[in-house]
Amino acid sequence: MKAIRIATLAAALCVGMTSVAAAQGTEPPQQGRGGGMGGMLLKDITLTDAQKAQVKTIRDKYVPQLQELRKSIQATGGPPDEATRTKMTDIQTKQTAEIRAVLTADQQATFDKNLVEVKARMANRANGSS
Repeated sequence: MKAIRIATLAAALCVGMTSVAAAQGTEPPQQGRGGGMGGMLLKDITLTDAQKAQVKTIRDKYVPQLQELRKSIQATGGPPDEATRTKMTDIQTKQTAEIRAVLTADQQATFDKNLVEVKARMANRANGSS
């Protein structure tokens, strides 16, 4: 009797874990999340496959540069100096302009609105509010 209970419990656990794993694997990724600033900039914009490929190429081009700057910031252990902050801003500005150039006029309007929202959010954080 005890063996039957244990086997039933084990089977129920396996079914439960399989259901959770299956649910995690089938949920579509949310476009406005997980992409950092870039994901927020593309919120409410549906990209074609060609645009997705172009955006990925643009991001891949700038990732090593941004990672290098982040490593240098972490190595100092404090906030970035003005030169590093300027380099990061320049790289992000170039990346943003290149991504915007891939979009249609309608998509650019949404992108520009998202950019204003991101900048406002960043300004609020800099001023101490969230």
